[in-house]
Amino acid sequence: MRDSGITDLMHRIVAASTQAPEPAAGLTLPGTPASVSVARRFVRDALPGCPRADDLVLAVSELASNAIAWSASGRGGTFTLCVRTAPRWARAEVTDDGPAPGSSAPHNGWGLGIVTAVTDRAGATVRRDGRRTAWAEVTWPP
Repeated sequence: MRDSGITDLMHRIVAASTQAPEPAAGLTLPGTPASVSVARRFVRDALPGCPRADDLVLAVSELASNAIAWSASGRGGTFTLCVRTAPRWARAEVTDDGPAPGSSAPHNGWGLGIVTAVTDRAGATVRRDGRRTAWAEVTWPP
């Protein structure tokens, strides 16, 4: 390849990977089981025409359920759902109220496995105040 070809290719790769996500759409929901269906609907509405919307909706269902079952959000608190998008990329984040004393949820381990199976990337961060943000991302070809 000639130098100008490599430079052009590098410019296209850098330009494609630095596109900023759209401003986030978000809402705060009560930590009750009924909020899970509201969260699913919110994600679907935030991703019109997205070919991976079903995958992210399923992931959010699991992440919201975990926030209710395992954190203080499900003990009279709330959780926040945020959806970010960019060309060929979408991310959902569920932020809970942090650890709850004792858990009433049975252990089964399937939820995060489902999230990992249907998304391209997933993870979680814990803030200094104990609040946890679990996130999942999907991508798709042009």
